[in-house]
Amino acid sequence: MVTSDETQYSQKTRAPMQVSTSPFLVYQCILEPWTRLALKSSDVVHLRLAAMPWLLLTDPINAAREIEQMFSEKHDAWGETVLAVTQTPLKLWFDAMAAFCSNNPGVAFNRAMINSSRRMAHPANKRVRANRKRLGNLD
Repeated sequence: MVTSDETQYSQKTRAPMQVSTSPFLVYQCILEPWTRLALKSSDVVHLRLAAMPWLLLTDPINAAREIEQMFSEKHDAWGETVLAVTQTPLKLWFDAMAAFCSNNPGVAFNRAMINSSRRMAHPANKRVRANRKRLGNLD
């Protein structure tokens, strides 16, 4: 059971981040941003596939812009992801060193691992969230 002292609030997601020494819970928290990305990105694909034929018929100029944006976003997202992947190991190393100096190094190291996973998935999740919001308003 996670006590209130072990519950930390993530500043970016505003959701409680439960940190425990349970390997299953730590593994689940590490995979959570990637699971969210997999589930939400399929929604974006479905929204685009549903909207594209109607856009091509009703507003070809807007449809051409959307197609161009789809491809240009991939390039920008790739750059952001490469930057996050290259910076995360160094940040994880600093977090791990700080964890070993803390009162509870096991919990602090688990928190560092969870935060590093979130840092790597953040650029992609941010873009998917923006696309879902934008494509949801095309109705």
